[in-house]
Amino acid sequence: MEAQPQFAAPPPTAKPRPAVVALIGLPGSGKRVVAQALSEQLAFRRVDREAIRDAMFPQCTFSFAEKRAAFRAMLLALEINCLLGASSVIEGVSFGSRRDLLRVDSVVKRYGCMPIPVYLDCSVEVAQARITQQIAADPALARARTPELAAEVRARFDTPPPNALAVNANLPLDEVARVVVAAVAQICSVNL
Repeated sequence: MEAQPQFAAPPPTAKPRPAVVALIGLPGSGKRVVAQALSEQLAFRRVDREAIRDAMFPQCTFSFAEKRAAFRAMLLALEINCLLGASSVIEGVSFGSRRDLLRVDSVVKRYGCMPIPVYLDCSVEVAQARITQQIAADPALARARTPELAAEVRARFDTPPPNALAVNANLPLDEVARVVVAAVAQICSVNL
């Protein structure tokens, strides 16, 4: 009887643990630019509360109730991404309230994903100037945000968690995005 060849199973490959980046910052701090960079360069799925709100409420009045409903739907989208083992980046939320971060954290940890809070530390003046530029380029944005919104959000902003990666968001936005992408890539590679 001839011996059958024995083939060794290939060694298991390390699969990165899915991560969820929660972008913390004022309106105008660059969250959308950073989210786009994470999506394009690291294949993170974007979960955008503003886009969800716009889809849910085409005639949105930007009420507290509409924002909270969109936040709940955003959590559901995040939960599905976590269930599928996909990394995500959350945008369209300032996360000025620690309570909102805790709600995200509970979803992320339930599925064994790695939470990465990133604080885009931006002055009110820089945020207001960016919002002014955004509105000049697209006047429809004035329905949802004004330069004054940056100061209003700052006034009620909780201190970001101590484990948040703090990035100087007063820098040009392409530099801010580059720094965040590099840092998130490093964190993900270390935590395989």
